Formats: sequence, C-alpha cells, structure tokens
Amino acid sequence: MTTMSSASGNFSSYDPFSSAVLEDPAGAHRYLREQCPVHHYADFGESGFYTVSRHEDVREVFTDLRLWSSVWGQGPIYTKEGGLRSDPPEHTVYRKLVTAAFSVRRVAAVEPQVRVIAGQLIDAVRGDGQTDLINALAIPLPIIMISHFLGIPVERRAEFKSWSDEFMAAQNTSDPAVQAAARAKIDNYFDAELDRRRSARAAGNALPDDVLTSLLDAEHDGRPFTNTQLLPLILLLLVGGNETTTSLIGNLVWRLLDLQLWDAVGRDPALRDVAIEESLRFDPPVLGLFRTNKRPVCLQGVDLPENSKVHGMYASANRDPSAWADPDTFRLDRNLDDLRRAHFSFGLAQYLCPGAALARLEARVALDTMIERLPRLRLLRPPERTDSFMMWGPKALDVAWQV
Repeated sequence: MTTMSSASGNFSSYDPFSSAVLEDPAGAHRYLREQCPVHHYADFGESGFYTVSRHEDVREVFTDLRLWSSVWGQGPIYTKEGGLRSDPPEHTVYRKLVTAAFSVRRVAAVEPQVRVIAGQLIDAVRGDGQTDLINALAIPLPIIMISHFLGIPVERRAEFKSWSDEFMAAQNTSDPAVQAAARAKIDNYFDAELDRRRSARAAGNALPDDVLTSLLDAEHDGRPFTNTQLLPLILLLLVGGNETTTSLIGNLVWRLLDLQLWDAVGRDPALRDVAIEESLRFDPPVLGLFRTNKRPVCLQGVDLPENSKVHGMYASANRDPSAWADPDTFRLDRNLDDLRRAHFSFGLAQYLCPGAALARLEARVALDTMIERLPRLRLLRPPERTDSFMMWGPKALDVAWQV
C-alpha cells in the first residue's frame, strides 16, 4: 500500500514508478526542477521518455504547437489516438464539438440534479458516523453525472467505472496491447450504442437529449462524424469525466482536513471556490501529460531527438517558485482569478479541459454538501493513493463526523 505523503525522500536516481516518487511526487518534482530539469528515464519501452519540470519548459511543451505534437498520444506509449488527442486542425474540430456538448447552458442546467445526488449520497452514510469518502461520494457523484451526459444506463455505471479504472491502470505499462484491451471494452459498447441510436432515429424514434446524441447530430464539412472518429472522443470524456473529478474531491477534502482548514472554509463560503482552485494547483489530479517533438530540440542543455516522448509535469509547474509565491504552502488567501488563470491543472491554451466547468461544479457541490450535513468532519488516517503514475489522488479516504 502506498499512502499519500508530503515528506521528502531521496530522488537522486529518479524513477517515476518508484514508491518514493509515487508517495511524494511534489518532493520528486522539486528535486528535478533544482537538479535535473530535463530528465531521461530509459527503462520504459524502447527509448524511454523525458520529464520536464520547470514552469517555463512545461508551458512551452503545451503551447508551442509548431514543435510539440499530440499525434502520438498524450500517454507514455506511441499510439495515434485522434480526436481531442490530436494536433490542429483536427483537434480544433473536435474541441468545438465537445465545447458545444458541454456548453455553459448544459452544465448550469444540471446543478440542481448534482445537489440532489450529492445530498442523497451523503444521507446514505450520515447515520454511520464514518465512511470511506471516495467510495461514498467522490466516485459515485462524477460517474453518475458523466453517465447522465453520455446516456449510460444506471445499472451499468459500476461496470463503466471498472472499465475506466482498468484503462487508467494500463497507462503504467509500456505494452500497447494491454492498453488496447482495456479501451476495447469501452469502444465496443459505444460503437454498438452509436449504431443503435442511428437505427432508432431512422425508424422515427426520438433520441435522448444528451452528449451522445449531440455528437451524432454534429457535422464537419457537411458530413456526420463516423464511429471511428467519435470513439476516441467518447473514451476521453468518460475517463476524464470521472477519474479526475474523483481525485479533485478527494484531494480537496484531504488537504482541508489535514491542514486544519476545514472549519475556516465551513464558516466562509467565499473561501470555497478558492479552496477548490488551490487544491487544483497544489494537488492536480493529472500530474502531467505527454507530447512528442516534431524535430530535434535542446531543453536546458539536453538534446532531445525527434519524436521523443516528453512528460510535461503540470504538478511541478504549479509548485515552481519562479511562477508562484510560497508554492509549497496550501493557502486560502490567494487571489481566485489568479489561481484560475495561472495553474496548469486543466491544461493550457487550446488544450484546456472542456469539462472543467462540470468538474468545478461537482467539487463545489460536494464541498457544500459535506459542510452542511457532516458536522465536525475529521480525517481518520492518511489516505491511500491511486495506482496510476500519471494521476494523483486518494483511492481511499476514511473520515468520521459527529452523528
């Protein structure tokens, strides 16, 4: 079991998969920024991958689209994923499609539903006096909502959650076949569902008003999108729509309780959005994503061959002293607008997460509901972290309250 810790270890031989790094990524990133800002990890696949940790370099990797490409995927293995995980102009087409599907109107419209669901989930355990908050709230709330948006039947939500977890766990391996097998379950379901909806429409039946139908209705250059074009996009929405928000809620509650800031946030609702953004900065659910360089490049004196896999560390950039004052302190006195504008946790530039508004809404509702319904909430033990080296969040968070 690997717990989530803030203690610094020895990172002189940086291994992104080691227990020391998994337990304390912030300490490892500090070492990289100071001692090895462009690090090559050779023991992965045929050529390994590089890690960039300084704010200026991370920003370049995700904003200089002429040099840094998503064509080989945003994970550590070389795979052409397409959709949002592509370069412009293809990426631009899909981004417009998803932005429309997760419009301000559609997200705002579900807030009452999110509040009802969060209340029901908390009420189900409130009389127990303690629970694992991840299983009780942080997992079901996002999976219920992304299932709503994608039209996943209620009885299959747990199945889709397990598929999503399996896909994320596959990111730890250098074997493309393992990742392909994990995503095939999701792809096969939605491939059949898209065909079923087309047939239903051809028969004159009305389709649900959800994101899946919006994707079916969309056109590019006068033609509808094919299943092959839509499946990578749906996969990203499913995984991103539940895994990252689960970690956001878990990280937020963990830090507020561990740092004894819970009561302050409870007394002052104006601090709650600041707490969410500071949590995103301090503990980003996605530690970083990958790009490949279209030509040889030199970063911080290190020569990178063309098409090198490069892990740009959002989490490290968010704690870089060159960009943030007092970066290793979780603070509620930071400016909300500055936080939202400057942290990298939802991506950068054209690659900003289109589901960010939904994630923020779910986190705020979860926080409000716990403050209102779980008096004197307290942490029982340090949380156990998720298994993925690309993600940062608790897979268990045991808490108790006054009944």
